Amino acid sequence: MKRARILAVCAALAALGARAARAGEIVVVTPEAPMPPYQEALQGICDALGACPLVLLANRKLEIPSDARVVIAVGGRAARLRYPARIALITALAPGYDARSGGTVVHVRLTYSPEEFARRLRKLLPDARRAVLLWSEPLSGAFAREVRAAAAPLGLEALPVELADADELPVALRGLPAADAIWLSPDPGLVTATTFDAVREYARTRGAVFYAPAPGLAARGADAGLAPSFREAGFRAGAAAREVLSAKGSPREEYPDEPVEEPKSLPLVSTRTLVQTPR
Repeated sequence: MKRARILAVCAALAALGARAARAGEIVVVTPEAPMPPYQEALQGICDALGACPLVLLANRKLEIPSDARVVIAVGGRAARLRYPARIALITALAPGYDARSGGTVVHVRLTYSPEEFARRLRKLLPDARRAVLLWSEPLSGAFAREVRAAAAPLGLEALPVELADADELPVALRGLPAADAIWLSPDPGLVTATTFDAVREYARTRGAVFYAPAPGLAARGADAGLAPSFREAGFRAGAAAREVLSAKGSPREEYPDEPVEEPKSLPLVSTRTLVQTPR
């Protein structure tokens, strides 16, 4: 049944292949069981490219076609796989992934840019004085510090709070100063059902606004999801793939809210969709 669902997802994406795209040079690698967030990201990739490229499932038997030049790795597992040296790697929906390793050309973050994050936070809470940013991964720590710098001129204190792991959360919450809002970073080791519920209850009892690390998680009881959608992250990854094929840009990190050019008329080539099943 699981395999049938995977095949159905990829078949639906392939239906968009009638539009033009240089899909033969771009390959998407996704988890073996693409959940809704990954499906949304795949849709965004297809929209950015003007058609759906080849889709492979991340497993040990993964074989990248010889004509591929760019791999869009969706999810942490796909991002950490080894790819041929010729491949330009673009990663998305991999919040804990260190973009400095593995030949990554573009790492699409699962957050707004620090400046946009601070701007939205201030707009949502015009009278707020302090917001707490909980994080555990080094990349998220750097992001939280950049948000602090961007929020200060807006009259808002953004307070980064580091957690070595999820087990430290109860102690950290007890030691927090009064805050108007609290945000949980999208770090894999930090976002669990237990930590989410603990932060939600903490915010509720103290009258603070709780911002989830993704819009879809807001339904679990957060006040809102202060982050781009998974489709927006996928669209940014697809746009980055177009730029790489055009020899534009250099190794970098990007945020989904940064402006991109809409896909233009691209050379017509055959579009393929392949599911590589686990063995």
